[in-house]
Amino acid sequence: MKFLENINPENINIWEQFQTWEFWREQLLFLTEKSLILLLIIGLTWVALKARTLIIRRVFNITRLDEKKEETLKSLLHSLTRYVIFIISILMILDNLGLDVAPIIAGAGVLGLAVGFGAQTLVKDLITGFFIIFEDQFSVGDYVSINNGEINGTIVDVGLRATKIRTWGQHSVVIQNSEIRTSQNYNRERMRAIINVTVPYEIDPSEIEQAINEVSNELIMNQKHLFLLDDKGEVMEAPQLYGITDVENNALGAKYTVISMVKDVHYWTAAKEIRKGLLKQLNKSGIQISYPRRIERHENGFEGFSDL
Repeated sequence: MKFLENINPENINIWEQFQTWEFWREQLLFLTEKSLILLLIIGLTWVALKARTLIIRRVFNITRLDEKKEETLKSLLHSLTRYVIFIISILMILDNLGLDVAPIIAGAGVLGLAVGFGAQTLVKDLITGFFIIFEDQFSVGDYVSINNGEINGTIVDVGLRATKIRTWGQHSVVIQNSEIRTSQNYNRERMRAIINVTVPYEIDPSEIEQAINEVSNELIMNQKHLFLLDDKGEVMEAPQLYGITDVENNALGAKYTVISMVKDVHYWTAAKEIRKGLLKQLNKSGIQISYPRRIERHENGFEGFSDL
């Protein structure tokens, strides 16, 4: 480097060289000569950062991928290309300042190998992140449940090392990719809303079925957009009675299950609307939802019910 070349190692008092005008004049001339090149490198770096954004946008406009998958890949490519451009620019700047970058590159390779052996968790994170993205397990904007409900929320960012999730309470949770054991994705075009309702054993099942049909007709008429439609625009699976799925149910009554195919983006809304419609229709029909009760038997044969 020019800075080191101007130092005379035979001189007993090296610091005297820093106090001379000749030494600093040489350094200023050197920096002046290199300033235009350095400014050119910085300018090209800025242009490269802007160009890669434009190129990535144009490429995805041609491919026309799914919007969520597109946002995920865009985020990953922006991150990777930013690191590559900055590393190349720094090496070019050091090379023009007179430093030999070959040992730096070789040292970085050795250091990377040492880190790879020492940081096995990091390697696992990177490998897992690659397969998450490659297999499209989830994308930015998907609502997921991680590790059997430990984390529930919307995917904000999918990286090679970690995944960022925004919970319903708007908390930002970052989980390492290697820590993701199981994931449930609620956004894959279709979902089946499964609603359970428990009513007393004394109610005739036909009355429950009639109430469910009333709710189904009303929802299809007023909120058809919630449900999954076929090519002809008809509802594929309207809210319907699946059947009696439990007759013990902690002795509360018979449990009826209602199912319906809904659009993934309207899953929670559709489930809420079905529950609300069922409650209104059952109340209208004089059918009470089951709750804990106690049966009292008297000697005269009279039976009475009382709330617990």
